[in-house]
This record gives sequence, structure tokens and C-alpha cells, in this order.
Amino acid sequence: MRHMGIFLKWDTVLLYRNRLFHIALLIALIYTGIFFLLKPLGSLTRILVVLIFNDPVVTGYIFGGVIWMFDKNQHTLQAVSVLPANRRHYLLSKILILSLLAVMVSLVMAIATRGLDFNVFHLVISVFFSSFLFSAVGFAVAALSRGFNEFLLYSVPFFIISAIPMLYMFGIGEIMYFIPLPTTGCIEILRASFTSLNSWYLLIMYCQMFIWAVISWRVVVRVTQKRQV
Repeated sequence: MRHMGIFLKWDTVLLYRNRLFHIALLIALIYTGIFFLLKPLGSLTRILVVLIFNDPVVTGYIFGGVIWMFDKNQHTLQAVSVLPANRRHYLLSKILILSLLAVMVSLVMAIATRGLDFNVFHLVISVFFSSFLFSAVGFAVAALSRGFNEFLLYSVPFFIISAIPMLYMFGIGEIMYFIPLPTTGCIEILRASFTSLNSWYLLIMYCQMFIWAVISWRVVVRVTQKRQV
């Protein structure tokens, strides 16, 4: 736990110094501005879900991949490999920081657009685990990539698969077709932050989301272990 605390402390400092917190806040302000521009069109709950869900994608996946490649180029990963701390501490620390950052930014967006008229618990949990999943996959894809261009190329299919469950939110298809996809639970629980959904339905979505979070963690641990630098 001591090593984990040290990683969390320094990762927070490094992300702040590299202005990732500032970039995430700027993205949130841009999304909020888009929402207000569209507000005259009427009820925009689904659009707000899409905009907030995009934040874990940006802060989690992209930042995770960039951090891995930066640390690889700066030979930080070699230094970590000889420390008494476990490589898992290195990964978990960064994923947790990125996930908490996504939660803070999503709360800013939700409060700015809805006031306090939303379910805070559903929002925090859904955004945290969405960002956890995306961050883990971002690290895994970056570890498999030889450069940033290849990272972006590998990202396209994942982004397409991740966006498919939004079709159900817009009334296309049946939910049972989307259950196997990794982001279905995340999107549906985020939607529950702004609209009422059946309790049993929510329980299923929570279980689906937790299962995929565990799978994403196991995948990133296995991939990065095989890609020892």
C-alpha cells in the first residue's frame, strides 16, 4: 500500500505539471458550450449523455495511451521494472487518477447543464468505471503499438464498438443485442443519472459494467507483462 500511495502522489503531480488537468477541464467547457448551443432544440438528455460519455473516452483512453508511450520513450518503464513496487501499482495508480479526473470533470458538466437535477451516485459510478475501462484499454493498446499512428489505427475499431450501444438509447434495436458489448452498462447507468430506469434493469447493467471493468484490468495487466520494456 505504501508503494501505491507514492505512485498516486507522484502521478497526480505529474499529470498536473503536464497540464492534463487543464486539458480535461477545457474539453469539459467545450462540451458544455456545445450543449448550451443545442439547448434551444428542446430536451437534450441523450445528447448530454453522449457528451459526458465522451469525456472518459478522451481523458481515459487517449491520455492513458499517451502516458504509456511517453514513459516508454523516457525510459520510465525500465526504471519501474527494477523498483520493488509491482508493475500493477504503476498501472492502477494512473488508471485511478484518470478515472477520478473524469468523474470531477463530468460533475462540472452535469452541474453546469442540469444544476442538481440528476442522480449523483449513478453519474459518479458510471463515469468512474467507464474511464477505468477506457484507461485500461488505452494502456493495453499503447503497449501493443509501435508508435502513435499505430495507436490511433488500433483505436478506431474500439471506438466504433464502444459507440454501438448508443443506438439503443436512440431507440434502435433491443437491449439484449447490446449486452455483450463492453460499454453497454456504462452508457445505460449514465443514462439513469438523468432519467428513471427499472431497478432490476439497473442491477443487470451494474453487473455488466463491473464484469467488463475486471476484464479490462486483466487484459491490461497481461498485455503489459508480455510487453516488458
